[in-house]
Amino acid sequence: MFIHVTRDFAVALEEAADFKRFKLVIDAARGEDARLESALAGIATLSPEGHAWVNEDWLRHREAAPGWQQGIDAMVAVARKYGWVDETAKTIRAHVEWPGEAPAKG
Repeated sequence: MFIHVTRDFAVALEEAADFKRFKLVIDAARGEDARLESALAGIATLSPEGHAWVNEDWLRHREAAPGWQQGIDAMVAVARKYGWVDETAKTIRAHVEWPGEAPAKG
């Protein structure tokens, strides 16, 4: 599953049944930090390390079906094993992708 931020800063949860690939995909351009922060308010925050911390409560309210909630439980359990859950903030770490950017040259 992934949280998608479109070029116009709309936010949606996509591929919600895929509990194995949790990420934040941002199609909006970098440099519009205030707009991005506003779009993600209550959903996720970006860390200086390049990850996102996603609000578990926001995520859980996307779908009420018991099977889907069990999938979230399993995903969070795996993330917890790797230290990717902040128990105090109730957030889950997600990989961030900026598909509109050219790959870094190295």
